[in-house]
This record gives sequence, C-alpha cells and structure tokens, in this order.
Amino acid sequence: MEITSHSRLVRSEECTGALHVADVARRAEVTPATVRYYARIGLLNPGRDDQNGYRRFRHDDLHRLQFIRKAQALGLTIADIRSILERIDDRQPVCDQVVSLLRARLEGVRQAQVELEATEARIERVLSQYSSSINPGSGYCPLIEQAEL
Repeated sequence: MEITSHSRLVRSEECTGALHVADVARRAEVTPATVRYYARIGLLNPGRDDQNGYRRFRHDDLHRLQFIRKAQALGLTIADIRSILERIDDRQPVCDQVVSLLRARLEGVRQAQVELEATEARIERVLSQYSSSINPGSGYCPLIEQAEL
C-alpha cells in the first residue's frame, strides 16, 4: 500500500495496474494455489516484481484465468485448453477448434453415461439379490463373487 497526496491508502494494483496472486484468486473465485498452479504449468504467464520477485498479474491474466475455468467447466482438459490458448496467443481463430473439442467431449460424456447406467443396473441387480443370511464361506463376499458381469 502507498500513501497518496490525498493521505489515503491505495492498493498497489491501483498504482501499477498489476495484481497479486491473492487479488487474482479472489476475483476469479479460485484459490491462490490454483493461480500458482496455472502459472507453474504455463497457462498463465505473470511478470515478476523487480523489487521482491512476487508474481504480478495483469487484468488480461484475470480474463485468461476466467476463460480457463469456464473451459474446464465444459469438460476440456488442460491439454485442450493449452492448445486453445496457444492459438489465441498466436492470434489464430479458435472457435472451430473449440467446437471440435466440445463435440468430442460430448461424445465422451455420452459414452460415460452409458457405462454408468450399465454399472447402476449391475449394482441394483446385485443388491436386489442380497440376503443377510448369505454365508461368506471363503471370506469373500458372495455378492461380488456371484455377480454377473
């Protein structure tokens, strides 16, 4: 914090336009550890404060972080997001790539739903056959041993 000629405290970001890790985290509604992680893996590229070496983020970094979080919420992987961001950094169009990635992700989600429904049916079938009088015999649970896959 600095004291201005008006004798009021001013946050460092107001003076420099730069944000600390905690500022970015708060605004993006993530933890500081998340911000550091994205910086460590190269999705964010903050500058460094010459005086203390702290990471200094720009408002563009905050926008980029919000983009990353939204992409993750849509099921895109870190590799997918990295690829998109590299194209953005190279000023290449990305929407066709995003559509392709989202279509592939949607297909994966649909396949996972089918697999989960099959697992649900197997579990329901096994539980419906449960009887507390089942003798484990060998020590293994017969519910699993007798399950039909």
